[in-house]
Amino acid sequence: MNIKFRRLKGTRDILLEEVERWRWCEDRWAEVLARYGYGEIRTPIIEPTALFLRSVGQGTDIVDKEMYTFESKGGDSLTLRPEMTASVVRAYLENGLTRQPGTMKFYYMGPMFRHDRPQAGRYRQFHQIGVEAIGSPSPVLDAEVIHTAMALFDAVDAQGLTVSVNSIGCPECRPAYVDDLKKFLNDNLDRIPPPMQARLDINPLRLFDAKDEGVQELLAGFKPISSMLCGSCKEHFQTVRGTLDEMEVPNQEDPSLVRGLDYYCRTTFEIKAQAGRKTSSLAGGGRYDYLVEQCGGPATPAVGFSIGIERTLLHLNDDPIDPQRSRQSKVDVYVACRGDGAERYGLVASDLLRGFCRLEVDTSGRSLKAQAKSANLRGAKILLIVGQEELATGSLQMKNLENGEQNPVDRGELLAVVRKALEG
Repeated sequence: MNIKFRRLKGTRDILLEEVERWRWCEDRWAEVLARYGYGEIRTPIIEPTALFLRSVGQGTDIVDKEMYTFESKGGDSLTLRPEMTASVVRAYLENGLTRQPGTMKFYYMGPMFRHDRPQAGRYRQFHQIGVEAIGSPSPVLDAEVIHTAMALFDAVDAQGLTVSVNSIGCPECRPAYVDDLKKFLNDNLDRIPPPMQARLDINPLRLFDAKDEGVQELLAGFKPISSMLCGSCKEHFQTVRGTLDEMEVPNQEDPSLVRGLDYYCRTTFEIKAQAGRKTSSLAGGGRYDYLVEQCGGPATPAVGFSIGIERTLLHLNDDPIDPQRSRQSKVDVYVACRGDGAERYGLVASDLLRGFCRLEVDTSGRSLKAQAKSANLRGAKILLIVGQEELATGSLQMKNLENGEQNPVDRGELLAVVRKALEG
């Protein structure tokens, strides 16, 4: 077989049983988020490039290296969304939701796009579930948002998780820390790889996200940002951690946790999974009190997080299923058809069963033996058989695949008989 087209590097197909596993997780997550007061939002996959330049920040790896950006036929610069917070803020403003009282709470599930190096659990088209709570400056909301993230992991029985939290201050206290950090880094410029030196003038805090071991060793010798927090930020952070403790969410302070996006302030957090010697980040988020204003709205506090779905499923030991060995979706009733007119008769006669059960009508033209085998593979409880004799008598043969009983059923009685068999 000469396959002419293949999926792009860093993307993958999700199908059959694996989709069922995704839907199982998504259904549970939606139930949890509804209990926490979140409503779903769906935004376009494509957005103006300037939205991410302003919110994520120039000089970040996402903007400089990873965004899928192109020019439209009209000459506009467009980007496939690399993250969702900026899109939610844009939608919040564009749809006039600033006039809504109280805190607006959104959740989303969908694909994001970054031209990253593909590896286990990391793709160029990847999926996230996340929340954005817009309108409250309360540190109690920060704690509730972190608790929400943990509730989502609990819903799918994710184990071995740790919560790291930090405060990166506010415009009142952070600039002094950044100035001291910049001076320290310039004094040690020879220990910083040249590609990373450009970050010093844009936002030296981003070096805390660098994966270079030498850079991390250097930063470990510098004072933590917590030592420079103003009184208001200290109180905010203490309330966040105190509330988490009262809600029995185990957490630890990580002074190096700054997150890689420009819009964060005060609370930042990350949820990691430990499996043997391997540690992987499954979720991250924080407070972004100035992003709404930066996007043209009124000063509006907000906090949120995102969870990587592929990474989470990998942590749950849900490795991608081989579609060559995957079963199709399960059904309750399987209709096997053989001979001229049998498929049409079988479809019309059994269609009313779809009102209360999952039904599959086989139109493959295979032998009855092969169709019966498919019924077993699909987990069917009832096999309905239509051949020339059934066409002539206006009936169907019904076989109970759980006990082996088989009897003819008049077409007019099919609904009642099948319902009774399935409910019994």
